[in-house]
Amino acid sequence: MAVRREPGGATFATKLPSQCSGTRADSHGKFYQWGINVAWNTTTSSASGATPSGSWNTSTYPADWNSHPCPDGYRLPTDAEFQSLINSSTVSRGGGWNSSNYGYIKFTSGSNSVEFPAVGIRNYSDGSLYGAGASGRYWSSVADGAGYAYHLYFRSSDLTVGSGYSKRDGFSVRCVR
Repeated sequence: MAVRREPGGATFATKLPSQCSGTRADSHGKFYQWGINVAWNTTTSSASGATPSGSWNTSTYPADWNSHPCPDGYRLPTDAEFQSLINSSTVSRGGGWNSSNYGYIKFTSGSNSVEFPAVGIRNYSDGSLYGAGASGRYWSSVADGAGYAYHLYFRSSDLTVGSGYSKRDGFSVRCVR
């Protein structure tokens, strides 16, 4: 998988999901636990061996993104910004929404578009991969109490901004200016 590392810790995908096929690995990026700037891989069933190395957090709930993974001049979007993206865009979906042909969602507004692959999540208890190809969750910068944070969630038939998943789960991130 070809990814690009940037100052600040972010790992950028090298292609849009619509430019790939199958698992669309070149479009993935990495997973992050909320508030922790350690990236974990998106393509194997276990968190062990992920780069850069770090301990999977199974017990604590960070209060904030003290060191977010975005490069200088970028940040994580808020839950309100994710909701605005949904409200102001035409939404389309591609891919097969399964483990051999990952789904993806595309937001289009005028001549601008952004795509998010359905890379699943890493489970908080052991870092195992769950929902790869069928769902996507992307962290916002906004906490919802001590143990939860807001995120963008989608499947082939669902799209929402919500909370209710532990900050210890590994979700993808997308940086904005």
